[in-house]
Amino acid sequence: MSEQLMRKWTEGFAAADWDKVASTYADDVIGSDPTGSTYEGKEANLENDKGWRSTFSNFNFDFKTFHTSGNTTAVEFEITATMTGEMQMPDGSKIPATNKTYTMSACGVMETENNLIKNNRIYMDMVSMMTGFGIMPS
Repeated sequence: MSEQLMRKWTEGFAAADWDKVASTYADDVIGSDPTGSTYEGKEANLENDKGWRSTFSNFNFDFKTFHTSGNTTAVEFEITATMTGEMQMPDGSKIPATNKTYTMSACGVMETENNLIKNNRIYMDMVSMMTGFGIMPS
């Protein structure tokens, strides 16, 4: 079930279909993203998702492998996106859109309970991402 749940989440995220994304989350979901930030609860996770999606468009997820053990699934995938919006930084500053498209490797670890995402952790190389989108010099 976890692979189908992850696919449903990515379909909703790529389409900015927030009802679909919300339907995958437990009310008390805990999520973390590559910035090191943690988001507790469905609404906080949806707001984080919307923030990433408002910065990057044309999302495509290319799944490489899924590994499931019990209620935990690890997935390797590539994300291709275009930076068409401002990136909000933790200090409140904003980085302007670069309109560059980049493909990056990522890994996600998802724990489920009652066929809903209970814990979702996404990992990727942020320096490569920032360089690929033209935010940092190469």
